[in-house]
Order: sequence, then C-alpha cells, then structure tokens
Amino acid sequence: MSYNSKFEEVFKKVSIDSYADFSKEMKLQWNRLKNQHYDMEKSCQFYDCKDLVRENLKNRFSVYLGNVLFDLLLKEPEQSEDKKNLFVIFSASREPSEAIPVFKRNSYMPFCPGYVLNVSDPMLSMYKQLRRGWFYGTRKEAYIEYLAVIVNRIRELLGIENRNVYFFGSSAGGYASLQISNYLDGTNHIAVNPQIDLKQTSANSMLSKLLGTTVDEKDPFRRNETSDIIKENISTNRYLIIQNLTDENHCSKHLFPMLKNLNVSELNYGLNQVHDNMLVWIYDVIGGHVAQGDRLIFSQAVYMAMRLSSPDFRMEAQDNFLFQNFSCVWRMRDWYKNVIDTK
Repeated sequence: MSYNSKFEEVFKKVSIDSYADFSKEMKLQWNRLKNQHYDMEKSCQFYDCKDLVRENLKNRFSVYLGNVLFDLLLKEPEQSEDKKNLFVIFSASREPSEAIPVFKRNSYMPFCPGYVLNVSDPMLSMYKQLRRGWFYGTRKEAYIEYLAVIVNRIRELLGIENRNVYFFGSSAGGYASLQISNYLDGTNHIAVNPQIDLKQTSANSMLSKLLGTTVDEKDPFRRNETSDIIKENISTNRYLIIQNLTDENHCSKHLFPMLKNLNVSELNYGLNQVHDNMLVWIYDVIGGHVAQGDRLIFSQAVYMAMRLSSPDFRMEAQDNFLFQNFSCVWRMRDWYKNVIDTK
C-alpha cells in the first residue's frame, strides 16, 4: 500500500549541521507538498466509448455514450506499483465564473496512488445556468449509468480489478459516488457531506424546469433510492462516508436516515465502523456543508478507504483514537484560520 508515497517523495532527511539550512529546507519541503497540482492539457480528443483503446487514455479526452459527451481528465501514476489502482473523482457544484468543463480538485490528484480519472458533470455543460446537476441525465437516460459503462471500459483497458477502483466526491459529487455503486460490484465509494436523498435538495426545481419531471415520479433508474441502493450493495461494495457535524441539513436529512435504514442508531466523534463494509468519519469544523477539507485531509480518507478495501479489514481501537485526534486538529486548525481571516 503506497497511499503515503507523495509524502515520502517530498519529505526527505536533512542534515542538522546548520539549523538555518535545516529549517529552510524543511519549509521548502512543506511548500512542495502544499503546492502539488496536476497540469491539464488544453487540447482534447473525442472518442466513442466502444472505440476506446489504451492509447486514448491520456490527460484530456472526451467520450460519447448514448446522446451524451463526457469530459474526462486522466492522470497516470508516478510509481509502477500504483498502476493497480484507479481513483475516479466526481465534480460537484460550480461557480458562475468557473470554466466548463469543470474538473474539481486537480490538486488532489497527486495524492492518489494510482490512475486518477477526473469527471466533469455533463449536466453543467448542457445547461450552463446550472450550478449543480447530480450527473442526473434525462427521463430516458441516467448519466451515472453511462459513467459506470465508461469507467468499466477504462478499468478493463488499464487492467485494474474492481476491488481497486475508488470513487470520490463531495456534496452532489458524493451523491454520484454512492449512486454508481448500483452498477458496479466490489468497488469502493468515498463521499464527503453527500446528498443522499434528492427530495431534500434543489434537484426538484432543476428537473421541473429542464426535464418537466420531479424526483417524486417513478424513476426506472432509481435515482432517488440511494439509501436502498447502499443497503442492497453493502455486502459487496465498500463505503467511506465523511460528514461534518456542523452541517445540520446533511446530517439530519441525508446521513442519519440512510444509517437508520441500515439499522444504525449511534455514532461517535471520529471514525465509526457501522458495517463490515462501511466506515463513517464524523468531524466538526466551522463552515457546515462547505467545510470539506483539503488535499492533505483527503490523503487520510484515501488511507482508510484503501485499508477498508482489504478483504480482512477490521477497525482497531487505535484507528478511532488517531482519527479523533486528527479530527480535533482539523477543527482547531480551521477555527484558528477562521479567526485570523475575520480580523
């Protein structure tokens, strides 16, 4: 397991002959870690999904499936041993000033020990007035189902097993990460402050205006049955849900109902193993729904998701102790930053 390869690459031993030189180099190493990013090519090739071959899978490319064009960004792993893993990152909302297609969290990509596939929501490209689209689709097409086909094709071309595929998203992207488990067996799903029940979101307004439908109507693709989808697939798929305690709406209207559907009635601060194949990480940071951490915190999520994917995983008491401490540091760091920013 090389989830910490980026840290090992950046943080090297430094001579202690001179304190000034030692301190300077340590600060430079920290800045190298903090400033990690992935450069995206501006040019883009277009392919039909059925015609994809291994040589097509590099940096920017777009794939047609059904009546939809999916914009994708692929990063190759830096180490050969990481070629067994594939991380799929879903975009969520966009600001009006953000360019389309939207590839969120490029700075996270170097912290994924494997191939990284960043996916833009085609709803945002088709309806440029939208701020979030949940990868929904139309009445007759579910874009998440199409994405499952595309990801499966890319997985096969890269020679990666399902158990080494990790989906990640927050908010509406978290919804997509959980929903796609309806189409793939044995995969891993990470969701931060996810929107689980579309009836509790602004999706109804979007669907009514654009598609002439609502989330209350019967949907053959089960796009408002995420909780039941998780319950039905939890024996084969694995889930890591990360939830901010100060986000009352997503706790009470999304996470808690889903957990009750799994017969879970209690949680503690920090890390919870609520099922053999599900971990719930409860943190507590100022900012509610928008306080979703950064790439360094993301690396901790990758660490636990990769451990959870092991067939013999069992959470140890030390795990919760460390994650409770880590959550406390996360809270104090963001509290301190909030105080400084408001002065």
